[in-house]
Amino acid sequence: MTLKRVYANQSTVELVIGVLSREGALARMAALVERIHGKKCAPGVVAHVALTLKIFEEGRTEQGILLLRRMLQRNMVFDNIAYSLIVHAHCQAGDLKSTCEQRDDMVRHGCRLNSFVYTCLIRVHCRAGDVDEAMQLFEEMISIGLKPYDATYSHLTAGCFRQGRMKEGSEYMDKMLHQGSVPDIGTCNDMLEALCDSGHVSKANELLTALMDKGFVPDQNTYLRMTNGYGKVGDAQGIIKIYHEMEHRGLNIGVDVFSSLIRALCKCGYLKEAEKFLAILERKLLAPTSEIYDLLISGNCEKGNTKKALWFYDRMMIGNDKLVPSADTFMMLVRRVIKPKSTCSPNC
Repeated sequence: MTLKRVYANQSTVELVIGVLSREGALARMAALVERIHGKKCAPGVVAHVALTLKIFEEGRTEQGILLLRRMLQRNMVFDNIAYSLIVHAHCQAGDLKSTCEQRDDMVRHGCRLNSFVYTCLIRVHCRAGDVDEAMQLFEEMISIGLKPYDATYSHLTAGCFRQGRMKEGSEYMDKMLHQGSVPDIGTCNDMLEALCDSGHVSKANELLTALMDKGFVPDQNTYLRMTNGYGKVGDAQGIIKIYHEMEHRGLNIGVDVFSSLIRALCKCGYLKEAEKFLAILERKLLAPTSEIYDLLISGNCEKGNTKKALWFYDRMMIGNDKLVPSADTFMMLVRRVIKPKSTCSPNC
């Protein structure tokens, strides 16, 4: 179009930017904005904000903030919106210091803190392990008449669970569910992961059931977190139940899922069940990975099943994929093989 001296209008420009954003062509998208600036068809605020958020998602915080400041200079957005997004950017990057500094800068410029900013601050403090400060921020936002939303409660719930503060975390979770809120799937998975990491898998299962009753639809990552949780507490039946639930829901169970299932079962010491999942994987015409064989070899070595460990090693080596064990797994197998010879008594 440009070569033929036909210039796009603003709607066309915003459409192109939207398409490039969805395709992940961030460099081309940013270059496009630079090319069209100063023309009558300069992209509007929607295109700019969409581009900025995409830049933040890719971890390019400084570039996104630069774009926001340029929007401020052109009076394209209100100050409180731009500063709120800058706080969000530092929060997304996990930079507690910069997040707090930007909050103070926002206040100095006469902008009133809103629920979104408070939620960002609560999130970054919870991620840093400073749950007490996050709880104080929550009380502060309530005291000035701001209403928390689902993400606010979710960050506090997950933060408390990570610190083992089950009672407080449960209270925030109950408040969230009581007001009929269902957090997004990423936040739900974070809460479940926090519970599973602290060993409270039963509580995680109760939370998952309560969320599903509210309309939450779990995804593959949800079940992976539950699988890892059951593996940590040694509940093999829970792991198998999760697999059947994924099958029932028609989820696309790939090699990474089978790897997690086998890892969790090996951690529990249920090697025969882990081997069954290897057979299921192969019946689905999926190829086992080096990691899966490593888990089965090391698991059998730890149980003293040297013969079975060698059998898995042979299968690994003669396969068409030319897999090789990790150095740790190989040395564990070697030590298992030579141990009987070096420790055998004269009467054995």
